Amino acid sequence: MQIYTFFFIKQIICSFFYYLCIKEWVNNFFKMQNMNRERLSYPDICKFSAIFIVTWSHCAQRISGLIWTNFWGGFYLDIAFTMPLFMLMSGWFIDPDKMRKVKIQEYVLAKFRRLIIPSFIWYFLLLVFSFNFPDLSLFTYYWYLNALFVCLCVIMICAKVFKSNTVCCFVSISIILLIPYSDFSHINFMIPFLWAGYGLRKICSMKCASIAMFACFVIGLCLCLLWNYKYSVYSSPFNSICLNYEMVKIMIYRFALGFTLSAVIIYLIIRCENTWICRFAHYGSYSLVIYTSSLACLALVSRVLNIFNIHTNMFFVIDIVSLCLCLILIAFSIRFADLCRKNKMLRLLFLGE
Repeated sequence: MQIYTFFFIKQIICSFFYYLCIKEWVNNFFKMQNMNRERLSYPDICKFSAIFIVTWSHCAQRISGLIWTNFWGGFYLDIAFTMPLFMLMSGWFIDPDKMRKVKIQEYVLAKFRRLIIPSFIWYFLLLVFSFNFPDLSLFTYYWYLNALFVCLCVIMICAKVFKSNTVCCFVSISIILLIPYSDFSHINFMIPFLWAGYGLRKICSMKCASIAMFACFVIGLCLCLLWNYKYSVYSSPFNSICLNYEMVKIMIYRFALGFTLSAVIIYLIIRCENTWICRFAHYGSYSLVIYTSSLACLALVSRVLNIFNIHTNMFFVIDIVSLCLCLILIAFSIRFADLCRKNKMLRLLFLGE
């Protein structure tokens, strides 16, 4: 019985892998050929890699019915680098000089349209699917988009005030770290990674990039040995009101681990950009809708599983089942986004485009 079950699961995985990797490659081959040759593929590959792991982890949480699951053996290492990887790539293309040429209100409205409007729409769908009423959970479920929006707005204002990019960096980070309750939506957790992405791009363009990334690999590997889920931002947030030595130590450790692991991943993807992994770059443009829609859909999945009390937290089983669900959600999100892009209003509401 177990052999047939495993064979059935394997067939499901292969079927969805075919849909995402083979069919889409063929359908979009000529479309990708006509894209701007100057567009870099590695940022999209990095974003898709991160959103894939994040969605897989969220699926494992819903299937187990627990926040801390046996996903990947129960080490919870994925939460140490997935969201930092997103923020690093968001900061990769920060250009304070260009920001200074744009009006603040135009910049804020553009980011509000791109990040906040979709989070509101999907949040209310999430409430419908989970049969709940509106509350502050908006800042819990879609905290990354809220944090990114606030951080970019603060950087924009600092860029207008200070002409030096270095001063802009330190002032914007200091403001958010020192403001009381800036742990709301983990804003103070994310802004250092945003500027780290800005700096990492400069490092990766240097001749000593390989040496620097090797050092990151060694340091990150050593820091992994000390990792505990209690050090995550979800369990040990940084709050300037109740500041203490232990809090600062955990924050520095968390940043060092997230940065080194993410930097190595980004560098390896850059080096392998022209290999077969470039085919995944197309899916990186769907990262935002995968993030928003998957959380809403998982609310419905969680509701159904709770009603029938169908949960498992067994290692390997939860990985396989959650992987299947993850592939289904990604396929749905991509298809839904393609349909939304045919209508101007739907593009705005669900995609922020």
